[in-house]
Amino acid sequence: MTNTAPLLRIGKSTSDLNKRQKEFNLLCEKIAKLDEQIPELENARDEIIRRIPIDLNPLVMEYQGIRVDIIHLMDRTYEADLYRKIYLTKLSYLITEGAFELIANYGFDELKPVYNKYSEIDIEKALLLASQQPEKVTDPAFLLEEDNPIVAEFPENFHEWDDAEQQRYKEERRAEKIQARIQKAKQQLDQQKTTKSVRTVYMDLVKAFHPDRESDEAEKVRKTEIMQRVTLAYQQNDLMTLLKLQIEFDQIGEEHLEKLTKNQLNYYNKVLSQQIADLEAKKEVVQKEISALCGLPYQHINSYITAVVKFNSNVNEMKSEIKNIKLVYKQWKTPSVLKAYLKTYQIPNEVHSDDDED
Repeated sequence: MTNTAPLLRIGKSTSDLNKRQKEFNLLCEKIAKLDEQIPELENARDEIIRRIPIDLNPLVMEYQGIRVDIIHLMDRTYEADLYRKIYLTKLSYLITEGAFELIANYGFDELKPVYNKYSEIDIEKALLLASQQPEKVTDPAFLLEEDNPIVAEFPENFHEWDDAEQQRYKEERRAEKIQARIQKAKQQLDQQKTTKSVRTVYMDLVKAFHPDRESDEAEKVRKTEIMQRVTLAYQQNDLMTLLKLQIEFDQIGEEHLEKLTKNQLNYYNKVLSQQIADLEAKKEVVQKEISALCGLPYQHINSYITAVVKFNSNVNEMKSEIKNIKLVYKQWKTPSVLKAYLKTYQIPNEVHSDDDED
């Protein structure tokens, strides 16, 4: 929820403030901005996660389905024996590489017989070998930390499941990974140590509002609600909110902030700086989550609009890619057009020789 409380600051004008007072005001402004920005980014992240299976995944699968059609087209072209050996070798390579990726990553098991036709290794053995070699996962939902690649782990019989079961398992894994990352970030923030200055303000509020010795039931309820807010702010090491609560409930006046001593301001500014660091870390976690989901560098993600516009752009780009690959598929149905592509294509790590081509 966005923080709508008045901005905490010392004095009405900056002209009469000393260096530490100006720093206090600047730190409070930064915290207020982060308190608004983080929920906005969290909303963007949640919106993108909600929309991926609705707006993006169907397009991705449509695109991959056309790739399957192209593999079958290449298979038929190979069997027609229209090209010289060098072109057929390239076709065979493209068929096995494309078929394996579509089987392993998207569950198109219909391509297994095609793969086996052109590969020296049976598809089941190839999948087993691949599963024994840890690889960086390319699914955006798993890429929540750049520095810690996550290994894809699937049950042994995963490739024996039907498409619906595989898709459901992948979506469950995706949700679990996202929630685990979010929970880890929250735990890290919760473990931040409170400081002496925060505890001092907290104890002043506890003395004033602890409900246990209150005989009036209505007042007891009021103080209990206040203490819940106080305790939450204390647990979050949130000095600014604690000071706001003191002002809100007339424990101190705003003029009290103007009378803070040099040492008190030093303590407060140090705590507020740490609070900013904590909030910046929390913001960065959310930024990186969004970056993994939509591909925008996390440093550029500072608003809901920026994140959602980028995701919308990804959806539109996917639609454009579908149009392009449909055109390629249509063109490659003409053997001479496919041959022209094969002429310029080079198998990775193979020496190219023009003498072998006509």
